[in-house]
Amino acid sequence: MPNKIPQPDRDSTQRTRDRIASLPLLAPPECDARLVELGYRGQESARRAASVLAYRHLRRIKRLFVDRIASHELGPRDNYLFLGPTGSGKTYLVELLFRDVLQVPTITVDVTQYSETGYIGEDVNAILAHLFEAADQDLMWAASGVVCLDEFDKLASSRSNARFAGEGTTKDVSGYGVQRGLLTLLSGNEASFPADFGFAHMGPKVSMPLWGVTFIACGAFSGLKTTADLLGSNERIGFGREGVPLRPEAIAVELDERILEQTAAFTNYGFLPELIGRFSRLVTFAPLGRDVLRDILVTSTIEPYRREFAEEGVTLEVDDDVLGHVVDGALRRELGARGLRAALVAHLEEAAFRCFGRPHPCTARLTLGRDGPRPRIVVTVDD
Repeated sequence: MPNKIPQPDRDSTQRTRDRIASLPLLAPPECDARLVELGYRGQESARRAASVLAYRHLRRIKRLFVDRIASHELGPRDNYLFLGPTGSGKTYLVELLFRDVLQVPTITVDVTQYSETGYIGEDVNAILAHLFEAADQDLMWAASGVVCLDEFDKLASSRSNARFAGEGTTKDVSGYGVQRGLLTLLSGNEASFPADFGFAHMGPKVSMPLWGVTFIACGAFSGLKTTADLLGSNERIGFGREGVPLRPEAIAVELDERILEQTAAFTNYGFLPELIGRFSRLVTFAPLGRDVLRDILVTSTIEPYRREFAEEGVTLEVDDDVLGHVVDGALRRELGARGLRAALVAHLEEAAFRCFGRPHPCTARLTLGRDGPRPRIVVTVDD
């Protein structure tokens, strides 16, 4: 039998209970206000849904570990699925809300690195090992945490209904094995994981209660809208067939409630219906608009650089035309907030190269040059 790690003693358990009891129970509007205060912009509907989940998560772990109420009296735990285009703030919302606002153990894992037991890659239960490490190997504190399953849509094994007979009873590396492994984590009461991340086959195992762990899956689900639309079409084969032209789906597309209610759409996309059923709430994220992107660009990129430049005696000025140019590029490439910083970093580095370390103050200015076939950002330095 695998070795077992010693269970925490009474003193450490009481310290963790005191730690959970000391966590402030913020009302959902307070959680939302803190998100805005910390710089999160846009996605008002998703923010409200996440704030309610945050309150319920904290309330649940307090009742479990402080009030010592039996788990069956609390009902099943909630797991959420965040769907929306890349750069719309799904993962950032989870990390900001649960790690920085609630301050509970929070990890983000890329689910594409996991495989079914017996194959190359980490076992799904190793996700709990990462949570255990994030909680400084405090089992009760880890059992109060949150797991963000990033790139969840990449687990879709196929968009075809054609599956070989007996697939459900054999191992595979196409995605369904990992999906089946997640079923227990999302709805089970307890799971064992290798404390050494599986480096030793007979290494120590830790059994973690899952009653207080919340899972939030995030994914872009590109193409889901097209999959749902095909389900409602009258496409047929044979004579008299009228083909439906396939148009590439935009990256920055918003999914509506009609699509979320179609379990068959997720099945055709490549997911086990029972896995999607483990999520009590599906939350959609809209593509970020121009005003929100501009606000994010100024708050998250320009202002931090201005402070850094000021410490070097440099005044950084960025013209409004430059901000509009960067936002237009992010919208055109459908990258959302991800495309903002990358568009400016090279030019800010150029300004830093020319200004940092000077003995006298100077001003670095980013303007938009229009002397060529297309606008370009120009860096000028004034002593």
